[in-house]
Amino acid sequence: MDGFKIRIRVEIVPASEADEAICQRADISHVEEEAIRKVSASQAVSIDDMEERVLDGAYEVMRRALGEHFTKVSKKGLSSTRRPENP
Repeated sequence: MDGFKIRIRVEIVPASEADEAICQRADISHVEEEAIRKVSASQAVSIDDMEERVLDGAYEVMRRALGEHFTKVSKKGLSSTRRPENP
């Protein structure tokens, strides 16, 4: 066996948008990040190895997505003092 790929994806989109609309948008309110990790067949049967690969990849993707999101938010001039009414 060649091994496996682990795909980790994070999307940050306005909650008011329908899922089908999200796929078609690439504007300032949409952030999408993805990472793909390869693991060997021997790693794929080890819970410790798989957990480490998934968590490392997820952390990296989340940091990139959050960084892009906050860059876009700051460029739009949204205040950090405003809080959503219903999170």
